[in-house]
Amino acid sequence: MAVIKGRDISFSYGSGKKTLDHASIRAEAGELIALLGCNGCGKSTLVRHLNALLPLQKGELRVAGLDARAQANCWRLRRQCGMVFQNPDNQFVSSVVEEDIAFGLENYETPEEEIPTRVRAALAAVGMSGFEKRAPHLLSGGQKQRVALAGVLALNPDIIVFDEVTAMLDPQGRREVLGIIDRLRAGGKKTLVMITHYVEEAVMADRVYLMAGGNVTAQGSPRDILTDAALLAQNGLLAPLPVRMYEDLKAAGVPLERCPLTNEELVEELCRFA
Repeated sequence: MAVIKGRDISFSYGSGKKTLDHASIRAEAGELIALLGCNGCGKSTLVRHLNALLPLQKGELRVAGLDARAQANCWRLRRQCGMVFQNPDNQFVSSVVEEDIAFGLENYETPEEEIPTRVRAALAAVGMSGFEKRAPHLLSGGQKQRVALAGVLALNPDIIVFDEVTAMLDPQGRREVLGIIDRLRAGGKKTLVMITHYVEEAVMADRVYLMAGGNVTAQGSPRDILTDAALLAQNGLLAPLPVRMYEDLKAAGVPLERCPLTNEELVEELCRFA
């Protein structure tokens, strides 16, 4: 069952130039979809319609059964669809971790006696137990992003959007955050939308949407999209390293049996060839 159904969505910020131009998107319950594209292609603009951060100007959009065109659904959309942004500092409202997470619960009128339990459970889910009394500004980038995600998880939305959440992180922080996203995906209870311009991150998705010029230029499985080096190049993206090595080896007269998508698959193909 589709929990996100958007068709022909167009949007302009006021300059007259369309940031989105008849873009369409769909996500099934429990699915992880990746929106992949260069900066300025419209990824963030598209997903900010999902929880009414941007009003729907043209097109159709239903999220968790709610019509995004109806102003009355604004707060219900934001409850159903949580967002984690690129810069976690922009999401913090308190100088204490547990108070920051509790803030969202209080806004949604969560019974007071439930709040401490939900705060602890959310922090445990992102590996941040024991940080309840810490100040967010003293945490590392990866820790901040995990606390920001805990704030969203505490509200228990059906849909979570990750808007380039690894863009400001070092390799260790990226691994931590991507590991949490992978665990959420494996749980299958939430629909996840991950926006990135790192092709390697899109490998973990169930389905990839490729965006350029405010529109969806292609969609399909990660293997269909990410092993097509020519398609990625047309959209200003570089294929994953295993795919590039496959193409280079083929050009050098050393064809592998299949195009590998991950480093592990590349090792398998090289060992098979040897």
